[in-house]
Amino acid sequence: MVDDLAHALLPQGSFWGPFLYATGIYGIRYVLLAGFAFLAWYAMRRKGKLQSAMPRGAQIRREIAYSAISVLIFGLVIGLISGYGIAPYTLVYLDVARYGWAYFWLSIPLVVLAHDTYFYWTHRLMHTPALFRIFHGVHHLSRNPTPWTAYAFHPLESVVQALGLVLIIFIIPLHPTALLIFHTISTAINVYGHLGYELYPREWAQHPVGRWINTSVAHNAHHDGARHNFGFYFLFWDRWMGTLDPSYEAKYRLSFAPRPSS
Repeated sequence: MVDDLAHALLPQGSFWGPFLYATGIYGIRYVLLAGFAFLAWYAMRRKGKLQSAMPRGAQIRREIAYSAISVLIFGLVIGLISGYGIAPYTLVYLDVARYGWAYFWLSIPLVVLAHDTYFYWTHRLMHTPALFRIFHGVHHLSRNPTPWTAYAFHPLESVVQALGLVLIIFIIPLHPTALLIFHTISTAINVYGHLGYELYPREWAQHPVGRWINTSVAHNAHHDGARHNFGFYFLFWDRWMGTLDPSYEAKYRLSFAPRPSS
């Protein structure tokens, strides 16, 4: 059954089939996850927002428009790989038995670690003055991010994000269904990072495990200041490279402090 799903997710021999499959999967997943988060937290106007101001409609429309372009670019990359003879040179495999079920499940956290490394270093690179305006400035137009910010990239940054997947499938053997699971996890974490609300518990930033996990507080501070907190899933690289906001733990604690009613 999983192998049948893999053949459906990665049809070979044409551009349009893989392009439409990938675009549909990326788009539907983004709308479902970001849309649910927006309705559950913003439409309901829940208390505890990290930045008190609510986003304007113009920001939401801009984020959705850029996200739609990103989805098309992600689909385009999959179409090019599958439809122009590149796929056989990757390490994508269609038969789970080739590596076994243990590796199938192990490959997902392996990709998470690899993607976290790729994201941290390309993210830092795009924050250099020479590249920020060209690649990353559009994403940082949202200083007060929302769930819709998750895919709101300049087209050039969307290409950078898509190339991360291309690099990974040349170095790590992956089943298409494992890729689907990974991308669903990745999108959910991306939406959470831009949610504007913290979901982890009060002491998480000081927990022996939690101190290494990226949070909505950390990424919200990144959007507000654009000088620290470059990680995606984890804070490993930020801690090792000295790019974690020195006031991160204080900001995390402050996010749980009761605010005076207006």
